[in-house]
Formats: sequence, structure tokens, C-alpha cells
Amino acid sequence: MTKQASSRSSKRRNKKKRDFYVGVALIFVLLMVIFIVVKMITPEELTNADEKSAQEAPMKKKSKTPKKQVEKETPTVTDNTEIDQYLESIGFSGTALVYREGKIVLNKGYKDANRETKAANTPDTAYYIGSSQKAVIATAILQLEERGKLQVSDPVSQYLPDFPNGDRITLKNLLNHTSGIVGHTEENVKITPADLIKDIEAQGIKRKPGKWDYNDSNYSVLAYIVEQISGEKLMSYIQKNIFEPAGMKHSGIYTTYNKEKQPSIGYSIQKDGTYKKPYLPDLSQLYGCGDMYMTATDMYLFDRALSDRKLINDTSFEKMFTAGSASGYGMGFYADPGSYNSHGVLSGWNVSNSFSHSGKTVVVLLSNIQNNIKSFGKVNNHIYQLLNQ
Repeated sequence: MTKQASSRSSKRRNKKKRDFYVGVALIFVLLMVIFIVVKMITPEELTNADEKSAQEAPMKKKSKTPKKQVEKETPTVTDNTEIDQYLESIGFSGTALVYREGKIVLNKGYKDANRETKAANTPDTAYYIGSSQKAVIATAILQLEERGKLQVSDPVSQYLPDFPNGDRITLKNLLNHTSGIVGHTEENVKITPADLIKDIEAQGIKRKPGKWDYNDSNYSVLAYIVEQISGEKLMSYIQKNIFEPAGMKHSGIYTTYNKEKQPSIGYSIQKDGTYKKPYLPDLSQLYGCGDMYMTATDMYLFDRALSDRKLINDTSFEKMFTAGSASGYGMGFYADPGSYNSHGVLSGWNVSNSFSHSGKTVVVLLSNIQNNIKSFGKVNNHIYQLLNQ
């Protein structure tokens, strides 16, 4: 081997050695880095990581949608057998609730809610309440007055500039049914609140304000003013400011009626004794004055909330139950000598609702036969007599 070849071979061997040592050094550095990183993760940090995982696990469980609780049925109460037997004897069809001095003594359904399916009326059956709705609208107006949003002495023109005779007709005239307006005639077509008010305005007036003249349109106008002043849809305002504070869970308007668990069917009795579902206009036509439903329990809760001043204060209460004319009608209720009464009729349904001045007695009668009892007022009075025996 020549001297030149030996030199090249030696250089190759030296290069391999250098490469080997460099590789070993790199591996050693990498192992040191891994060791340092592992040492930096302390047992405390590992424990915290474990605790965090343990905490996240139950949180995931909580995020699951809870099962919807099934609402219990309201139990039937028949502690006052005399009233129960009386309602049975007159053929009452509906739900009756009677409260007396801190106790519900009767809460019972009578006959059928649906004569085709034979579904029975119960304490949880819902009924349209007709003109008894006016008491709810009057409550909303008085609440807005308490909050400084309006005064019942204000002229209607302050809120509806184009209203006929609006400079002379006050909100109180509307509340007392002494406005003198002609009013709207219901039709079987859908109508918006704004168009309904335009029609009421177009119908004009028939007399100057001050004389008693019961007219549904008075309360349609008031309902519309509630919306304008509150800045909310009528039912949104009522839900938050009346239904919820009173604890009412099964009340609303016609758009949600059939979503209730137990909606009643309304009937009228014909001359031949048969039952017929009577004609109903599109209930948008009864905006604010007859498109609302309740259960007997909810109507009772509304009465109690008024009496206990949960919805309006003493001043408003006095205004509501002071007669605005010889009729005895205040604001949504008639102010009778011994009790406050509201009466509602809608084709197929008949309602009598009253509570004593003391608040110790409440009588709610919701019927799904419009015309089988000639005078619900007399039935109501007789129940008071039976309670006072």
C-alpha cells in the first residue's frame, strides 16, 4: 500500500469516530432535556391535573338536559257536600272552586269537557273566560299608573291622536264603560290589534262620555294602550306582571289554548235538547276583551292576588272596585254590596267569578255549556248563602 492510500484510509477512520462521538453526545443531550422536563412536573401539579379531571367529569353529567317533571294533577276537593250536591242538582257542567276562610272547600269538575271523547271536566280543565278577561286588562292599566307611565284621568288622544272624541274620553271612561263609542263588530276573519283599533276609530261615537254603555271595544283600546306604554306585546306584559306574580300557570290566549293538557269544548243546548258547538268568531277579533282562558285554580289565584295586594296597591284597589256608574261596574268587576263580581260569556262557555270584600270567600264557576243555567249570578249568590248557613 502506498503512503498516499494509507493516509486516505486513516482519515476515513477518524471521520467515523468523530461522527460516532457526535451522535452519542446528541443522544446524551436529548436524554438530559427529557429528564429535566419530567422533573419540572411536580407531584402537586399531577395531583391538580387529576383533581381538574375529576371536577370536569361531574360537570359533563350536569350539562345533560334534566328530565321534565310531570306536573301533578290538582286533587278534587268536596269538603262542602251541600254546595257539591246543589251543583249536581242544577246540572252544572264545568269546574267549581270555592274558597272559605283560608281553605278550599270545593274544587271539582262536573260532567264532560268533551262530549265526543267523554273526557271529564276536572280541577285542571281550561275554559275561555269571556269578559272576565277585562279585570286582567284593568289590572295592567292600574299597574302602569302606579309606575308613573299613565293616569286613568288622561284623555285617550294622549295615546291615540286620531281617536274620535279622544280629547274628552278618558282612560277611566273606557275602564267604566262610559266612553260613548260605537265599537267594533266581530267578524270571522283574523285581524291585527292595530287594524282593530283603526276600525274602532272609524266607527266613531254615538254619545258624549259619561253614560253607562257596556262595550267590548273599550277594553280592546285599553289592551292596545298597555302595549304602547309598556313597549311589550300584551301577553308578554301580562305573563310577567300578572300571571307569574299570582302563580298562574294555566292561563293564556286562544293561540295556546289547545296546547293545554285539558282544554274544554264549549257547547250550547238546542231546543230539541241536543248539544251543539256554537259559532265562534276568529278570536283575534276579541283582543283584550274575550280571547283569554284560565283554569278555575288560576282564576282563584288571580282573585286572591288582587285581594292580597300582590298585583296592585291600596289606591289602585279602591279605584278598581269603585262603581263608575249606576250599573255598579268599576274596572273589570261589578262592585256589589257584599262581593266583587265578574261575568264572562263566550259562545259555548259561561263564567261567574266573585270574591268577598274581606277576601275570605272566593267562588269561581267555569262552565263549558253556555245556556243550561239561566242565571249564574243566582247560582253564585246561592253558594254564598250555603256558606253562611
